Amino acid sequence: MSRTREDSDAMARQGLVTQFCERWGASALSRSRWWLLAFGVVCQALTVWITLPLWGNRISPPNLPTFSFPPWDFTWPVFGSLVVTLLFPRPGLALHWVLLIAAGVLDQYRLQPQFYAIAILMSACVWPSWHSVARWFVVSTWLWAGLHKLVSADWYGHASYWLLNRSGVDDAYNYHVAFAVMVALSELGVGVVACVRPRWATFGCVAMHLGIMLMLSPVALDWNASVLPWNGTMALIGGWVMWTTSEAWPKTTFQRSVGVVWLVFPLGFFVGWVDHGFCGVLYSDSLPRGIVTTVQGAERIRGWGDLHVPFPNERRTLRIYFEQTAKPGDFLHISDPRYLLDDLYFVMDKWGVAKEISAEEFYSGAYATPSGPAYGVGLDELRAIFPLRQAGVKMLRESPGMPIFAVAFTPGNFDPALLECLKGLPNIRQVQLSGTEVTDADLEKLLVLRMLTGIGLEETGITDAGVLTLAPLKYLQVVEHEGTSITENAVNQVVKPIP
Repeated sequence: MSRTREDSDAMARQGLVTQFCERWGASALSRSRWWLLAFGVVCQALTVWITLPLWGNRISPPNLPTFSFPPWDFTWPVFGSLVVTLLFPRPGLALHWVLLIAAGVLDQYRLQPQFYAIAILMSACVWPSWHSVARWFVVSTWLWAGLHKLVSADWYGHASYWLLNRSGVDDAYNYHVAFAVMVALSELGVGVVACVRPRWATFGCVAMHLGIMLMLSPVALDWNASVLPWNGTMALIGGWVMWTTSEAWPKTTFQRSVGVVWLVFPLGFFVGWVDHGFCGVLYSDSLPRGIVTTVQGAERIRGWGDLHVPFPNERRTLRIYFEQTAKPGDFLHISDPRYLLDDLYFVMDKWGVAKEISAEEFYSGAYATPSGPAYGVGLDELRAIFPLRQAGVKMLRESPGMPIFAVAFTPGNFDPALLECLKGLPNIRQVQLSGTEVTDADLEKLLVLRMLTGIGLEETGITDAGVLTLAPLKYLQVVEHEGTSITENAVNQVVKPIP
C-alpha cells in the first residue's frame, strides 16, 4: 500500500513537471519561434558583453540613479535571465524585463535603446500578443529615424559628413548632403511601406539593417559596436515580424491603440517629455549636451570609454551627473538644439544642488566664489563649427579642448550667412572682419555674442551707424577701424571701460 502511494506521488510530481515544461518550457514555442528567440538571446548577451562595465557598480563615470538607492551589480543576473529564457521562455523573458527596468531605474546610464529594442523583438517570439507591439515598434523606429534626420540641421552638416569621412569616402564634403537625404528618405520610405504593405517592408528592413551593420563594422567605421547585435536582431526578427504581419491596419482596438501610441509618442521628444533613445533619434545628433566649468577649466559630458555607449544625453541626466561630480561654484550649460526648448544654465550651490540661473548670470560671473571660476563656459555647437571650418574660417582656442574664443574671417571666405553660425559659439570674445565686405546690417548678427570684447573692422565699408548697433554689447572694449569712415565719437559711444 505504501509503495503504491509513493508511486502515485512520484507520478503526480512527474505530471506537474511535465505540465510545467509543456506550458512554460521551450517546447511551448514552435521550433521557428524558439530559434528566432535564441538568436535574440545571443544578440542581447553580446550587447551586454560589449558594454560589460555598464552593468556593475562604478565610480567613474558614476551611476545615475533615479532614486537614492544602493547600487546593485546586474551583470550576472542579466546573463542568468537570458539562460533561463532559453530554457523557459515566458518566465525567463519576464524576469529579463524586470531586470532591464530595474537596471535602468538604478542607473539611467543603462537607458540605451538597444537593450530594450532587442527585448521587445524577443517578446514577439514568445508572446503572440507582442507581435503587434514589435511590428509598430519597428515601424515607429524607421519613420522617426527618417523624420528626425530630415528636420535636423546637424544631420545635414557635421553628422553625415563625419560618418562618410570616417568611413573613408573621398571628398566626403561634396557628397555628405546627398548621403544625408538618401539615408533619411530610405528610413522614412521603409517605415511608410511597413504601414501599408508590411511584407514588402521586409526586404527594405533586411537590406537597411545589414547595411548599417556593414557601415559600423570594424572593417568600415569601427564605431558604436554595441548596436551591431541590435541591427542584426532588427534584420532577422524585425524582418520576420513584418513578413508575418497579415494586415496593414489591425482590426482590434488593442492593436490599433498600440499602433497609434508607437507612432505618436515620439512627438514628446521635441518638448523633453520622452527620452531620445526611445523616439528613433538615431545619428541625427539633435540631442541636448552639457559642458561643466570648474576651476581647472571646461569639460564636456561624454560617455564611451570602457562602457562603449554614449552618455544618455537628456536634460535630466546631465543635471544628475553635474550634481554628482561638481563642486560648489561650478557651472553647467545644457545646450539644447530642439526648437521648442531653450538652453539651461546652472551653478552648483553650497548645498550640492544645481541651481538654475539665467544666461546673463551664467556668463557675467555673478556667482563667482573664491574657489570657483568667475563665469561659466558655454558649449560650442558642432552645427556652428562645421560650416565655418568648411569655409576656411580661422577659429582659435586657448588650449586643446577649450572653447573657441576668437574667429577671423578673410576677404576670401567671408559670407554674411556665416555670421549666423556665431550664435552657436557663445564664448567668442574677438571677431576679425578686416578687409571683408561686411555691411552695417551684418553687424546686427553679432549682438548675440554677449562676451564680445573686440572686433576688427579695418578696411571695411562699415559706418558710424553700423558701429552704433553694437552698443548693447556690455564688454566691448576695442573697435579697430583704420581705413573706414567710422569716427572716434561713434567708437566712444559703444566701447566700455576696462574694469
